[in-house]
Amino acid sequence: MQSNTDKLPAGRPAALLLEDDLVHGALLRMVLEASGFAAPVAATLDEALGALNGTLPNLILVGWDIDGIDGRAILGKLRARVPGLARVPVLLMTDRELCARTRLELALEGYTWVLQKPIVMTSLPKLIAHVLAPPRAKATPSAVRERLLPRFLACATTASSAYMDAVR
Repeated sequence: MQSNTDKLPAGRPAALLLEDDLVHGALLRMVLEASGFAAPVAATLDEALGALNGTLPNLILVGWDIDGIDGRAILGKLRARVPGLARVPVLLMTDRELCARTRLELALEGYTWVLQKPIVMTSLPKLIAHVLAPPRAKATPSAVRERLLPRFLACATTASSAYMDAVR
């Protein structure tokens, strides 16, 4: 399999970007690399598999549509082919208005966060640090339902507003 995508390095924090918009991918990559992450950008399933190269990333950012294909479907195929990838936090990036039902479906599919475009790039490193931080206390199912799920389902979730809501 031939790929133009960089591979994830061993021993360095890494974020895999599944994004087909070259400008958006390059901007995200610059922000992540400035935060200390290796950040290969993949626009297809084959490129993503090539970038992983047997190494799990610390984080995945995935666009809703990738080269005309549902990014959620690509992520599902990637998770099916790479053991352990289901435990990696995933941030979904979209410019679509998402209803509460869709947000609930995304949460049940294992998405950690939804970033509404345009993404506030200055807040992105703080959000990522929050997502990757070890849990402060073991969450009970009732705490998740009462406190966290409504925040996930809320409309107008940008990186900055989501981060501010999460750390309150």
